[in-house]
Amino acid sequence: MTSGSAAVGALDATAVRVLPGTRARGRLRAPTSKSVTNRVLILAALAGGTSTLREPLECDDSRAMRACLTSLGAQIDGSASTWRVDGTGGAVASPPDPLDAGLSGTTARFVTAVMALGEEGGVVTGAAPLRRRPIGPLVDALRTLGAEAEDSDGGLPVRLSGGGITGGEVDVDVAASSQFASALLLTAPYARNDVTCRLRGAAAGAYIALTVDLMRRWGAEVNAVPLGWRVRAGVPYRSRDVAIEYDASAAAHLFALAAASGGAVTISNATPTRQPDAGAVSVFAALGCEVSGGGGATTVSGPAQLRPIDVSLSAMPDQVTTFAAMAALAPGTSVLRDVGVARMHETDRLEALATELGRLAVRVDAEADTLTIHGGAARGPARLRTHDDHRLAMAFTALGTCIDGVTIEDPGCVAKTYPAFWDDVRALGCRWERRGDEVSR
Repeated sequence: MTSGSAAVGALDATAVRVLPGTRARGRLRAPTSKSVTNRVLILAALAGGTSTLREPLECDDSRAMRACLTSLGAQIDGSASTWRVDGTGGAVASPPDPLDAGLSGTTARFVTAVMALGEEGGVVTGAAPLRRRPIGPLVDALRTLGAEAEDSDGGLPVRLSGGGITGGEVDVDVAASSQFASALLLTAPYARNDVTCRLRGAAAGAYIALTVDLMRRWGAEVNAVPLGWRVRAGVPYRSRDVAIEYDASAAAHLFALAAASGGAVTISNATPTRQPDAGAVSVFAALGCEVSGGGGATTVSGPAQLRPIDVSLSAMPDQVTTFAAMAALAPGTSVLRDVGVARMHETDRLEALATELGRLAVRVDAEADTLTIHGGAARGPARLRTHDDHRLAMAFTALGTCIDGVTIEDPGCVAKTYPAFWDDVRALGCRWERRGDEVSR
């Protein structure tokens, strides 16, 4: 079986069983960043002229973003490695049909703000799991800034009446997602007046800083103010030719294979980045891994035995799945703090981790904002559900490299952000096989 067919074989399987006994070893390139790809797509779609995006991430989330932006008037063409985007210059179309964000929270939130710029508005919706995720704080903030918008009990669908964004000052509640602030900031250069966006509630602020950094690179005027940012209206984005950087979140899942199996994985394209999940390497070091780097590459080597950790993941809550899995293997009690926002991601990740790790005889205490894992005695066999969550699937794969009998349902959910994941797992020497249609109990 070739590597390409291996990936397809997992993506369309009911489940896969990960086979233990092999240490993950190798050097490869992580996929490019979903977070950066989707932000840059917004920038290019709002800019005037033609932008070129090199090595963008082709995945379910970016396909959803491309489809929505095309409906809003941008023209996006090109091969898998290069996309050309003819921007709207801020003159956003008002599509007659609802825009479908699929399962992509980034798409739903960013596109909702972009659609507010149109003359007639429209509707943004998504798949059932996405409709359960919050968007109300973004809609409230858009109304404060003069847009006409209505959500559905705090979620999708959102209906926008059009007419643009007036601008002004707004406090945006980012406790549920930093994407609410990023969505407002990304569209603010095209408001009629300056926009001052102040943050209320704890959030992964590094992702907002990533948004601001990209906006500035594309020509926007953004200045820090107490508790937030001010964006100058009438200073639009300029078309650019850019290469998309690696995905630090995806790289962490590959490093987890090394940490769990006692192997060594090198990511060869780990260039300097503002992505907060690049900080995951410091947590791997706290777990007892050896971390080394240089020349744009980073290597994580797993120890003979992982150590328990007590760490705040406020800057990178997506990695609660990764480090909960590592903690399950480490003898002793680990505490993952400041992760309450993960209850409002693809699923309630804290409850999902407690349930699924429990199938491996791992006791997990899931509190409002903290996950406590009593590790060191995980055992199989167990069939683990992924709850429509790509990060659960990737985290559980690391467990399967050292625990016999780990079967992972719906392995194709990784296509949301990392379609080549199963291919890369095999490239690192780890083994898996398709399983049948039995279901978890």
